[in-house]
Amino acid sequence: MNKWGKRSHRCRLMIIKNGNSSYIQRHHGQPYLAYVITSTHRRFNSTYKQLTNALPRFFNIIRRQSVSHNDSRIMGHAQVNVLSLILTHISVWDEIGSKSENELGENDWVFVFEDDIGVVTAPLVKFIYKRIHARRRYAIPTNIVAKTIEEGLKLAKNDGILYLGTCGPVFMDNDTNIQNSRNRLIQFRRGVYFCTHAIAYTKWRARRFWSDLATYRLFHREVGSDTIAREWQRLSKTYPFSAATNIHWPPETGHYGLFFQDRGNLPSIIQGWT
Repeated sequence: MNKWGKRSHRCRLMIIKNGNSSYIQRHHGQPYLAYVITSTHRRFNSTYKQLTNALPRFFNIIRRQSVSHNDSRIMGHAQVNVLSLILTHISVWDEIGSKSENELGENDWVFVFEDDIGVVTAPLVKFIYKRIHARRRYAIPTNIVAKTIEEGLKLAKNDGILYLGTCGPVFMDNDTNIQNSRNRLIQFRRGVYFCTHAIAYTKWRARRFWSDLATYRLFHREVGSDTIAREWQRLSKTYPFSAATNIHWPPETGHYGLFFQDRGNLPSIIQGWT
């Protein structure tokens, strides 16, 4: 058996093209349904390894092929990469929101990842907080990433959306918007964010998300999923929670949270989706 097959028991993989999946389990908790928006096998494989290594048995992963650059909705447009991504996000939101109650409850969570992510693993969290760890003299659990996500989902249950990683965030000034994890190591904060590379949605939020965002796109002629979402947050004063906002990794990149864009290995869509 190859190394890919050995890992398959950790996280069931479902590969689909554009179109609806026939996933019939409900997702009240682990393993959570997770979509990976991807353009190539190489990029998908990298994301798959990141997710299954950092969070074994946490996800049931669906591969969602990005919308073709030759799609009639974007042909002739200068920003084909950006439009391909937003159209793919819209199709995923629509698929999540249209699932039957037998498949997915209104408050059940689904994760959506882009294919350029890296994950801040438990050993890395321990390294980042080495001094705190030594001073408090307790062990950082190996499943701290999963525990942090679960805490964030509970915190964001009324919002129906949780950012798992952000770029260039602007956090709310009021300290009351800062929530701490049970072990006091990890922070959750409300704010305005760029980046849509790692977000969790409830079914009800996914169903109405594009209609909410589209209004602000029309006002400001935004094109990208990240910039449209940021305008929606800013103008509607809807400030979602983001998890692990006190983790800045990689250093000096402006990435905060558990999931970052791994630009060292995979160029972002803005740089060119290859």
